[in-house]
Amino acid sequence: MTDQVDEIKSKVDIVEVASSYFPLKKSGRNFAALCPFHGEKTPSFMISPERQVFKCFGCGEGGDVFTFLEKVEGWDFRETLEELAKRAGVKLTSFAPSGASKLKEKLIAVNKLSSKFYSHLLSNHPLGGKARDYLLMRGIKKSTWEQFSLGYAPAGWENILTFLNKRGFSLADMATAGLIIARDVAKISAQQGYYDRFRNRIIFPLKDARGQILGFSARTIVDVKEEPKYINSPETPVFTKGAILFGLDIARESIKKKNEAILVEGEFDVLSAHQLGVTNIVASKGTALTERQVVILSRLCTNVSLCFDRDIAGDFASHRGIELLDLAGVNVKVVELGKYKDPDEFVRAQPSEFKKTLDEASDIYDYLIESAVRRNDPKTPQGKKKIGQETIGTIAKISDDLVRAHYIDKLAKLLDLEVSLVAAAVEKNKSSGNKAGDLTEELASVESIASSSKLEEYFLALFLHQEEVLAKIVARVNPSDFENDDASRFWKWLRDIIRSSKTKNIKKLLIKLPKNLDKFVDNLYLVNISPVFFEKEFWAEEITKTANRLKQFALRQQIMAISAELKLVQKKKDNQKIGNLTKKFDEVSKLLKETAT
Repeated sequence: MTDQVDEIKSKVDIVEVASSYFPLKKSGRNFAALCPFHGEKTPSFMISPERQVFKCFGCGEGGDVFTFLEKVEGWDFRETLEELAKRAGVKLTSFAPSGASKLKEKLIAVNKLSSKFYSHLLSNHPLGGKARDYLLMRGIKKSTWEQFSLGYAPAGWENILTFLNKRGFSLADMATAGLIIARDVAKISAQQGYYDRFRNRIIFPLKDARGQILGFSARTIVDVKEEPKYINSPETPVFTKGAILFGLDIARESIKKKNEAILVEGEFDVLSAHQLGVTNIVASKGTALTERQVVILSRLCTNVSLCFDRDIAGDFASHRGIELLDLAGVNVKVVELGKYKDPDEFVRAQPSEFKKTLDEASDIYDYLIESAVRRNDPKTPQGKKKIGQETIGTIAKISDDLVRAHYIDKLAKLLDLEVSLVAAAVEKNKSSGNKAGDLTEELASVESIASSSKLEEYFLALFLHQEEVLAKIVARVNPSDFENDDASRFWKWLRDIIRSSKTKNIKKLLIKLPKNLDKFVDNLYLVNISPVFFEKEFWAEEITKTANRLKQFALRQQIMAISAELKLVQKKKDNQKIGNLTKKFDEVSKLLKETAT
């Protein structure tokens, strides 16, 4: 199997795989992007096509194409292996799934069979009569509920439990999938055991983009104060609420074709709009947008229209989702519902008007500014202050400089203030809220490298940047000049193999790289070297300068160590050692002076 993994790696390009999820920008010999694993304003996610690895210098995530897919999709190794094997055209000969893989497969199988049970009861069984009437009363056609695989969990404590138990699934399987709950003896009955989680509810299967059922949402058909209208599957090894968009498996192609997603909160919003012909619509399940959901949307389209039940302008959690979408390069708009409480109600009352409203969606930043101005008087000092408090932070987080400048100008005009005053307020907010800085820019210039480890990495990355070895640098720098153990080991290995090999081509030499240095060298290839150094003349000048600086740093460290030792022997009045150390001090000082000239 190891041979097949290596074969797949040799046939799959990590750049091609990653670019199918989000846009990549050429950056020297590498590719850069906003990291999909954490929010950021400047790209710190780097991919090396030469080493076929990635690393985020912001959050630290890194690895090969397998690691990338496992993290971005939430797949285990087997799922990733099978997907990459398909892409590479490799037929897997044998594979022993891990315990975790087997568990996930079993949970998906449990969910699939449970969904069929619930769907049968809704569409074909007398027990589903009340649920069918409820859906029809809500304006949902049978063809629609069947397309979305809706079901019905009847009243009663052990319906799904009994059904699955007869088909060979254990109580542990059902409980892990979140379909049954351990009985609370004090509240349920004297009988011990388990009972069904979903009872007398419409069932909405929650699927991933491939249509696999990972969990369920369920709405009661009889509103009771003591019970929540909606309940969901708990977190399981296959289900995470914040990673799901209801209806994605059906809407996926439409979203890609229209390059736009309509994002709503609830399942009925999706169903009603879909019946109206609005097929590029998905639901966030009533939660604030998560980074995982944003990644899913951003790899399908570059436009998202928010059509939420609540007032986005006053909802802090929504602002976080908007910021994430902006950082992912997605254009965000807002659909205003007017007098209607949700999209479902709007569609049923005025279907043609709803479609028109979708077409007239406002740019998110226009909406937020205008909403703040509507609710506060821009002519009074207090009103200006409140509008500023609501909008300055959001404007500061706009990633595009030109777009940010446009809204600074707009806000200044609305508040009748000097543009420079608003710009200063935005800049102050931006500076105070952005403390992380851009590590890739820091690594791009040796002049900004403060620590020895970064200097060493930069030097080695520069050395690997050109194909042919520069002999004078090999002779000038010694393994002992490096503080980092991996850097020292790598340079010693590289220097020795260069001296003993006929070829001076870096790539050919690295074929023999010891496995224990693989990861260290991968990271060197991810250091963002300026494109200026593609020109050999400029590169030679830069690496000579960097080698000198590295040597100077090492010599200064030696001088500090000799000085410390001299102080000790002077106290002991050991004249012989004092003489030897003084001589050594002078020799190293001379070398340092020569290096500096």
